[in-house]
Amino acid sequence: MRSILKKPFLPLSAIVVVAACAILLTNTKPFAEQKRPARGTVTFGSQNQPDINIPSAFATVFADAAEKVVPTVVSVIPTKIDTVTFSNNPFYQFFNDPFFGGNPFEEFFGGPRQERRAPQQQQQPQTRRRQGMGSGVIVSREGHILTNCHVVSGADEIEVKTADGRSFEAYVVGSDSLSDVAVIKIKDNVKNLPVAYLGDSDKLRPGDWALAIGNPFSLTSSVTLGIVSATGRATPSGNAASFQNFIQTDAAINPGNSGGALVNIRGELVGINTMIYTQSGGNMGIGFAIPINMARRIMEDLIFDGKVSRGWLGVSIQELDQSTRDAFGLKPETKGVLIGDVFKDQPADKAGIKRGDVVTKIDGKNTETINQLRNQVAALHPGKTVPVEVLRNNKRMTVQVKITVRDESEAAKISANQNAGAEQSQSSDAASLLGMKIGPVTQELRDQLKLSKGLQGVVITEVARSSQAAQEGLRPNDIILEVNRKTVQSVKDFSQITKDVKADDSTLLLIQRDGNTFYRAFKIRK
Repeated sequence: MRSILKKPFLPLSAIVVVAACAILLTNTKPFAEQKRPARGTVTFGSQNQPDINIPSAFATVFADAAEKVVPTVVSVIPTKIDTVTFSNNPFYQFFNDPFFGGNPFEEFFGGPRQERRAPQQQQQPQTRRRQGMGSGVIVSREGHILTNCHVVSGADEIEVKTADGRSFEAYVVGSDSLSDVAVIKIKDNVKNLPVAYLGDSDKLRPGDWALAIGNPFSLTSSVTLGIVSATGRATPSGNAASFQNFIQTDAAINPGNSGGALVNIRGELVGINTMIYTQSGGNMGIGFAIPINMARRIMEDLIFDGKVSRGWLGVSIQELDQSTRDAFGLKPETKGVLIGDVFKDQPADKAGIKRGDVVTKIDGKNTETINQLRNQVAALHPGKTVPVEVLRNNKRMTVQVKITVRDESEAAKISANQNAGAEQSQSSDAASLLGMKIGPVTQELRDQLKLSKGLQGVVITEVARSSQAAQEGLRPNDIILEVNRKTVQSVKDFSQITKDVKADDSTLLLIQRDGNTFYRAFKIRK
């Protein structure tokens, strides 16, 4: 039998609470009616200062550095001016101007069409001004300012505001999109400009303190603190033709910081802030700055020559991975950059550098990555002769190379044909999906694997453990002769044939291994 009696009830604890509240309400006066303590009768805060031993010099070091540098950092306000011409009747092009006698439904439902003369459209030009916001650093008494190319690119007018509130017009002296460096100059003859001290970015080490100073979100003269996270960085999404040698820092860099200063705790300018890695549009602790040594060289070229002259070696290069070390009989700890090809009559060819050489030093500086080699050579002035240390057949030797000027049009042509070494160090999307890397069949590889002289194809240089390529039985040093029944003669061919290959597509490879050929068919997994 179901009871229809419903009595609300409260637990004992709730009854106690209700009773206590009732007592308080009957005995508590409003705060305004209570007697207030006299001033000086209440002591706030502990009487004992925290016993933390901080060296007196360290206690103010960041503020001291910021105090010296902030006056040298300016706001850079580029303005782009557009002239737009528009009609006074925005519906004219859609309805044949129904406000002057037209019928928008005539075209659909027929009917007599009246002859009429369309009214003359009134064209009204209007000027639109679009402003941006960036930062810059004063680097000369004459008013030269270092900033980013992307800050001032396309600007019709540039305004510079100093930290003390003064405003000046500026113009672009020169810019270099490949490094994202630009130099602007104040038009007026201004005296008593504060100038930043240029440090030595080559001395930076991961873990060094770093301060980023600029104008994030138009908040002028903002200072953020962090450390140098890494040096010699290149961003994965960067343009292959650009020159990247970034300082990575976790000092907060946000929109508007571009072109601002990255300084050490001595107040020395060590970098020009340029970009961030972000998924939110704001700082995520990964910012990048152009090393001041690199920016200074480009700045001087732009000011004194009006253009940037970069050194040129004339080689195709690739990373030295473990598979390549094994193929060349090199020790596992060997570091350097492999020469994949030497262009005829170019500096490296004339100096005696050969395909298969491993470059370990240029002009006395260690060379360990493709990006490092490209930047080292680009930083050399054309006409200079420098020592280049190479490993050849496991023997170290030094050759003297006379650097020539990098011809961008010629470099682009070689890059299209040879991909400037990137073709030899990067895999296509299809190869990446399979978990492997590919490279060209070089003469050294032919000798190593005893391949026939006329054989054409690409070689698998690396297979990731547990990847689909490994599971399908593909191995390093396998030669891919065909993809989907199409002949492959180069990495470029492989990339072109597989450019549209995606997950779940069927793929057929013709492989040569140890002189035998066989097909391997599979579907690319997600």
